[in-house]
Amino acid sequence: MIEWLEDLPLYWAKIIGTLFFLLVIVWAFTRPKEYIFRGAPDGKAWRDLRIWAVVILIIQVFLYIGF
Repeated sequence: MIEWLEDLPLYWAKIIGTLFFLLVIVWAFTRPKEYIFRGAPDGKAWRDLRIWAVVILIIQVFLYIGF
């Protein structure tokens, strides 16, 4: 069906996947603070979901590239 896809090297899948993870990181940091801290009792840095998302996604990128 998609014969040209079989001709692509496997590293292109890793490049596309990594770019997707980086896109999600950029998207996370474009969210306004009011949206991130909604429902939180305070605005401390450890409650910032953007930071947690970046940490988790960086781990995912290293696992994805490594395996």
